[in-house]
Amino acid sequence: MKVVIAPAYHHLESFISAIPQGDYPCEKVFRDRRNRVELVSVGDMLLVVKRFKRPTLANCVIYTWFRKNKAQRAWENAYLFKKLNLETAEPVATIIRKKFGFFHTAWFLSEYLPYPDLEEAFVACETNEEKEALIDAFVAFTLHLHSLGIIHRDYNRKNILVHKETDGYHFAMIDINRLWLKRNPDIHLSMRSLVRLKMNDEAKEMFLPKYAKGRGFCVKDCQLYLDKIEHYDVIRHQVKTALKRLIHK
Repeated sequence: MKVVIAPAYHHLESFISAIPQGDYPCEKVFRDRRNRVELVSVGDMLLVVKRFKRPTLANCVIYTWFRKNKAQRAWENAYLFKKLNLETAEPVATIIRKKFGFFHTAWFLSEYLPYPDLEEAFVACETNEEKEALIDAFVAFTLHLHSLGIIHRDYNRKNILVHKETDGYHFAMIDINRLWLKRNPDIHLSMRSLVRLKMNDEAKEMFLPKYAKGRGFCVKDCQLYLDKIEHYDVIRHQVKTALKRLIHK
């Protein structure tokens, strides 16, 4: 088992090393589907522990020799965000467990950010002016991300946290193990990321014209690409569901 701990958290080494045994206090389970994400307490500190689902046998081989696993990517991307002055959860540790010499399971630990997500922040807006201000700030944040060549591959409302300070809204990204890194991303790649926001017609009318203007894109082209990608994703989901049912039979 390989454990990598950020220097500021070496005092938690015994706790972190015991994570694979599951012997730790869990305050809350955020998600338990493909991956398990938990809130845990260590003294007066709150951490998020993400255990990635064990991959297929083929991916176990790939992660052993050919490609970085998701925990490693989350760790490296967190430091990339810090370098670019982008806010994300402070990385604490990664744990990589092997079995018979092959990759088996991975964990990524980070500090807990006590902020509402984008959806919660938008619902909490009491006036149209507040909604407009939040959307404007979010568009500016998204444009900044893309100008840096950061394209989040799971850019959904739950992975975008919001906190309001005296100078306006600020955003923090979580679940950052899946990124495209490409300078001046084209309209197709940009919409591939934005489709994960699952915007309704009202949200699109508020967001797309401002984003398109900031990128120099035609707003109708943005809408066209979004519609096509959404349609493709629906078909892909239906095919995957049908195949799973067939396999189970």
